[in-house]
Amino acid sequence: MNAGRASPSGKINGGESMPVVSLLRCDTYDNAILKERILQSLALIGFDPERFRSAKVIVKPNLLMPAREEKAIVTHSEFFRAVVQIVKENGGIPILVESPAVHSLERTIKKTNYAEVVESEGIMVADPSQTRTLTFDGAKKFKHIDISEAYFDADIILNLPKFKTHGITYITGAVKLLFGAIPGLEKSKMHLRAPSHEEFAEFLLDLYGAMNYGFSTPKPMIHLMDAIAVQEGEGPGPAGIPRRLNAVLAGDNGIAVDYVAVMVAKLQISKALTVANGFSRNYGVSSPEDIQVLGETIDAMKVHDFVPATGGSIFSNMFRWPFNTPTVKNLFLDRPIPREDRCTLCYQCRKICASGAISASSGKLRVPDYDYIKCIRCYCCLEICPEAAIEKKKGFLQWIMGG
Repeated sequence: MNAGRASPSGKINGGESMPVVSLLRCDTYDNAILKERILQSLALIGFDPERFRSAKVIVKPNLLMPAREEKAIVTHSEFFRAVVQIVKENGGIPILVESPAVHSLERTIKKTNYAEVVESEGIMVADPSQTRTLTFDGAKKFKHIDISEAYFDADIILNLPKFKTHGITYITGAVKLLFGAIPGLEKSKMHLRAPSHEEFAEFLLDLYGAMNYGFSTPKPMIHLMDAIAVQEGEGPGPAGIPRRLNAVLAGDNGIAVDYVAVMVAKLQISKALTVANGFSRNYGVSSPEDIQVLGETIDAMKVHDFVPATGGSIFSNMFRWPFNTPTVKNLFLDRPIPREDRCTLCYQCRKICASGAISASSGKLRVPDYDYIKCIRCYCCLEICPEAAIEKKKGFLQWIMGG
């Protein structure tokens, strides 16, 4: 892998452009400093903001759920503000596009600091329920995916991931954020169609390929990652632990951006399947050696105590036959267990459960009832629980075998 402060003009494979990732230090959400870092990032990756002029620009943050900024669950509203200001100052038309997991986009904006930003900056908000089918013949399995219609009308896409840990995908970054192009609860149904960790990662890579190569006219896509305040531990929701990486990353290749973020966090690339498997997809990057890092070096930014999610055990990553049969699944795979001392019976878990495994409390305990035969171990309930009231408990044979 190349690193340093050289001009972003490296070429590989007989003239093909080398993926460039900008990595800059930033320890504040101050507007002036953020705009300076973001503009510097765009310059390093060779993107001229003048390209925003007269363009419809999708700005896609991570708005998983209504959450306080200090929890590091959503892309910080000031990061979003800085980006849309840059778009507007260069003659572009920013349009917020996002589809939260359970709550409506309207309610999520209203319950976060995004409400003030959207109003003060005059940002258009697309209706996420309006969809159109995106077709990508180069996909491995999912060649037709319904996404927000707003993407079809856009000229440029700005993807604003929040770097966090994740119980299924190990990390959530640029590639995973595009999952939000799929409307609301339709996302949870994808866990039924792609139930294992690897199958779900391959679906995300099919989606990433479609977003890059599936439109009749390819749309420039820039990934601007908020890795200033991030999440470790049981992310990406309320159970995750906020911490600082103090970094802003940028690039036009989401797999490359995610690779650099994983390396800065000193996590395992082999477990970040959207990166490890992404290298084999011919999506503009095939190995770490293809990636040119400009700005700070990875070594200068690297942390050494980042805590991953616990979803990466050998049993969780091998959720394939026979591990997806009901009996063996309950013996070997982590169960989501609600805690009575935290649960408020809001039933958001029940609403997001695509397999219908969660029902109202029977009254024995003041928590929802789980049917672990139906449960597919997607952990969407854990991810979305606003009280962080759901934890993972090892299956019986995991304890015996030390899994």
